[in-house]
Amino acid sequence: MRTNNYILTVLFIVLVMTMFSCRKDPTPENTGLDYSDCLVKGTDNTLDIVTFNIKEYPKYGEETAEKVAELIKQMQVDIIALQEISSEEELNNLADRLIGWEPEFYPINNSVWNLAYLIRSAEVSVNDAESKVIYDDDFYSFPRPPFELHATHIPSGMEVIILNNHFKCCGGSDNEDRRRSATDLLHNYVSTVYPDEPVVILGDLNDEIDGTSYEDNVFWTIVDDPDNFMFTDMDIAMGSVAWWSYPSWPSHIDHICVSDELFSTIDTTAVYRPGECYEEYSDIISDHRPVMIRLK
Repeated sequence: MRTNNYILTVLFIVLVMTMFSCRKDPTPENTGLDYSDCLVKGTDNTLDIVTFNIKEYPKYGEETAEKVAELIKQMQVDIIALQEISSEEELNNLADRLIGWEPEFYPINNSVWNLAYLIRSAEVSVNDAESKVIYDDDFYSFPRPPFELHATHIPSGMEVIILNNHFKCCGGSDNEDRRRSATDLLHNYVSTVYPDEPVVILGDLNDEIDGTSYEDNVFWTIVDDPDNFMFTDMDIAMGSVAWWSYPSWPSHIDHICVSDELFSTIDTTAVYRPGECYEEYSDIISDHRPVMIRLK
């Protein structure tokens, strides 16, 4: 009996050791994510801005927060305009994971669809006295009022006004009319309030920009004013579906538009494709891809 017990004990120990020996240690090689092939990273001498609908952040709590923080670190950009932030607390928690980044939040009282910015404080200073929310009394045109940020790129001295937007979603003529109304108002706002200032209009605008008339392009007021405004992602919108910002439809609905004061500074506009480097991106992070502009 003692011999049998001894044999059973030895077999149990060997079995346990075998089980544990098959586990991989959580090393950076098998837990980290490398987005090198999926991003156009920012540079030290340019103002690099990203618009990013982050899909009811954080969709899966801690796991989403961890993955988003890693993605942002590897972007190496200066300003990120965010849509669909669930709360100021969650934004602050994300900023705490990012050394050198400061949050700017505006609660729009629209469920989890709040607007926000992340600012790389060593590269960008924000004029909080000038930054504000506009059209907060026009729910028809702006169910999520634009978040206006006044920023200065410290290395270059470049000043810019950014209007972060999340237009009304979905199909149907009424929703299209609401997006068209929002576009007309923003065009008039920038033209009259900031006629000689560098302005960036960006965000999840929930429609395509490649239509050729007022009737089939809700952004026609801007598109039809090429002397004063430019969608810097128009080539992307007119190009391969592989590079569109909303691949699940597929469509290209996240946009960046600049006023004429910035035409000469445009270097690059690109859609990031992080799902090519992280296969669970659309499940854990977002169904939208970030869109980036580099201003030199």
